[in-house]
Amino acid sequence: VKRPSGMSSLLGKISSKKQKMSTLEKSKLDWENFKEEEGIVEELAIHNRGKDGYIERKAFLERVDHRQFEIERDIRLSRMKP
Repeated sequence: VKRPSGMSSLLGKISSKKQKMSTLEKSKLDWENFKEEEGIVEELAIHNRGKDGYIERKAFLERVDHRQFEIERDIRLSRMKP
């Protein structure tokens, strides 16, 4: 009986192991299944595009933060001695 050697043996051992699903992958899969079962995929898409969506709120807060930084920077620069 001839035993496989070298890279083919190593690759065979690696590919035969089953990959475990991470917690994040499992949660994502569960969430996708829940959305499909409840039929809320379109409703969530519409809601996320509106003013109350997470992405829109995040962008708004970033704009406010940047504007506040510019105001504070201008104040600091105006107080500096020439």
